[in-house]
Amino acid sequence: MSDMNLYSKYKKWQRENLLNEDGIIVGVDLTQEWILPWWWERYRRCNSHPVTFVDLGMSQEKKEWCKERGHYIHLPVANVFVAERKEMDPVLVAELEQKHGAQFWYSREAWFKKPLACLQSPYRRSIWLDLDCEVRQDIKGVFDLCENPLGIAIAKDLHYHQTQCYNTGVVVFKRECHLIEQWAEQAFSLNHEFLGDQDVLSFIMNEQNLQPTLLPSCYNWSRCWGVNPDAIIFHFHGPAGKRLISILIRHESNPLHDGLFF
Repeated sequence: MSDMNLYSKYKKWQRENLLNEDGIIVGVDLTQEWILPWWWERYRRCNSHPVTFVDLGMSQEKKEWCKERGHYIHLPVANVFVAERKEMDPVLVAELEQKHGAQFWYSREAWFKKPLACLQSPYRRSIWLDLDCEVRQDIKGVFDLCENPLGIAIAKDLHYHQTQCYNTGVVVFKRECHLIEQWAEQAFSLNHEFLGDQDVLSFIMNEQNLQPTLLPSCYNWSRCWGVNPDAIIFHFHGPAGKRLISILIRHESNPLHDGLFF
């Protein structure tokens, strides 16, 4: 594990180039940058809030693509702070792989950078969106949901039945929200104990008995719940969700029929 002090400044709110407006934050690395054009086209259909793209390890081509469309921030935090499989408790490893398969190991490095990316937001109120979240309608009204004592709004993850878990695919938060800093700190210090970033955030909130404002399901609609024409943000999470996005992209570039929609 790396020296945690090396990245101490990235576990605090950034103080430069702040903007007195609301905006969107997305994080992008090499494994998911192929989704960017699809995500952007969906978002821009109904929304005009500025977007900040946080570079978690992108190609030069996509860096330039982001700079042409919004704010670009490079997050120079190496992946070495995330525990590798061999550094984790073998019992936990076996449990995680039995429950989730083995594909998640390729995503953990980006997952645990999510709270660090949120702390880079220049906006007074932000919405973090995973790239596999399809924005289908105007989302300006969701910013108000973080106007609460915690300064955050998030949806429950209903796929976890044993514990209270929150889904971090969509996170609405105010600048200086202390919980985001806690999330970043423990993403560094506790990532060897958890599957991903949302498990860390859920652990913090459960341990401290924090009660966030809950997002209505229409703002983070799971693909597992089926078709919903009223979904404002449709979340194509997981490997299966990425395959669906790939199918949608191919269908739109070569539409052979009109019956495909989610």
